Amino acid sequence: MNGKLKTLILGGFVSGALLASTTPVFARDYWHWSSEHNRWDRRADLRSDYHDLEQAKWQLERDRDHHASRETLRNDEGRIKDIEHDINTDRSDLR
Repeated sequence: MNGKLKTLILGGFVSGALLASTTPVFARDYWHWSSEHNRWDRRADLRSDYHDLEQAKWQLERDRDHHASRETLRNDEGRIKDIEHDINTDRSDLR
């Protein structure tokens, strides 16, 4: 019984320490204080859009190199345009 109690307490301390050490990282990555607008802005959406845009451009180049069908190339180009539109919308929302 005494060993189980020690294990439970030690596990609680370890999990609490791990949780406390990761929380500031998440807050720093996803939220940003905008002094211009006096509010918190979510930066992760825009960062995710840029990552998706890179992936879509890479996929388009790969499909072109592998002589994909015209329909596939059109779909890739449409995806790129949609992501660029999302980026422009996110930027205008931040202003």
